[in-house]
Amino acid sequence: MPQTETPELNLPRSPRDILEALVRIDSTSHTGNLETITLLQRIFASKGVTTHVFREEDGLDANLVAVFPAKGESAGDSTDRAAKDVLGSDYGTGRGGVDRLEGESTPAHASDAARRGILIAGHTDCVPVTGQEWVSPPFEPTERDGKLYGRGTADMKGYIATFTALADRFLAADLTEPVYLAATWDEETSCNGARELVKQLDTLEIAPRIAYVGEPTMMDVITAHKSMNSFEADFRGIAAHSSLLPRGLNANRYAAMFTTWFHEEIIDRGIAEGPSDSAFLVPHITGGVNRFDGGNAINTVGAHAHLLFEYRALPSDDAIAIARRIQAKIAELDEEMKKAVPADPADSEQAKNVGASLTIRTLLYPLDCGTEGEAAQLARELGVTISPTKVTYGTESGIYEAAGMSAVVIGPGDIAQAHGANEYVALDQLDKCEAFFLALLERLSN
Repeated sequence: MPQTETPELNLPRSPRDILEALVRIDSTSHTGNLETITLLQRIFASKGVTTHVFREEDGLDANLVAVFPAKGESAGDSTDRAAKDVLGSDYGTGRGGVDRLEGESTPAHASDAARRGILIAGHTDCVPVTGQEWVSPPFEPTERDGKLYGRGTADMKGYIATFTALADRFLAADLTEPVYLAATWDEETSCNGARELVKQLDTLEIAPRIAYVGEPTMMDVITAHKSMNSFEADFRGIAAHSSLLPRGLNANRYAAMFTTWFHEEIIDRGIAEGPSDSAFLVPHITGGVNRFDGGNAINTVGAHAHLLFEYRALPSDDAIAIARRIQAKIAELDEEMKKAVPADPADSEQAKNVGASLTIRTLLYPLDCGTEGEAAQLARELGVTISPTKVTYGTESGIYEAAGMSAVVIGPGDIAQAHGANEYVALDQLDKCEAFFLALLERLSN
């Protein structure tokens, strides 16, 4: 798809108009972000900006990279390709569980003297509105009292919309180094879009030195957050009438054993003996088995139990080592369950599938750039406040830091508004975001 200078009629142009157009698109994670990416692709094309789109096999998701070359350099032609065709054998993160237990416990930080350019990164998916009571329709942006309400206004479509509105100015400038806009899929549940993006940037021979990752921070810079790690565990036993207990195998019993072990050995022991950092609102590891579904009747031996659990570890903790301990405990319980299968089971077919299994939903790297890191230093020079506070939520920033970039989190809006009913962004926050991008443009134009 060659880039074009021909304006497309009826496309939104201002930060406010683009944000409203993005909010009107229901890009809830499970529905995909392709419509959002297509709109951004059209806007950039109308401005003559080179874009690269990488479409996932599911037909729902895509990553987009927009290129703003440095003076004397060419951005080349736009491309729109299937991710698997670009990444070959490296493709395949997808929407399922992601196994990151192989290799070193801590990702190596790449060192590359050739790194150059600034990555403006953000996700395009949003969380569901199911069960929430909204004053105004969540996918119809509504202004009240200087605030724009709608799903994704704070988290975090305002950041992408503001930069997109300034695309003409970045493209026309004589930049001293390139700038890139990256819009990713599925941050809210897995961050797998960002994982794929790192590989896709490699195929484009793009190696930014700095990543500014958009999330609602009230336009202050956040330099550290915890890792976020989520799992599913299944325990499969044998159903039987409760009066015939010896012929059954109670899956709930083993799920409860794991639940107790996880809370005592991972969370409680981690709080008592693990690292602590007072810069975090909660200065230690947190986590729990937060959903426990098991059994089907009071008089039936429970045949299946399903657990959802997570932990958030400090950057100084070894989150992957914790995951390995969990994996080992599940394997231990799996062996115990198989040994406990009765000689005369009530259900011989269920007996064949007895055991425990683990699915890793997300292992999201922590962020620990530091207040004196390259990204923070440049932001400080642009007039932005560097927050001394470290946050408990997770972002894609840790993935970019692990890939060798100096990454921080910055964006319009308040994290307190994210995910809830009546989400909003104050309109003056969009002005502050625009001022940040214009200050960056001025610095790179000198």
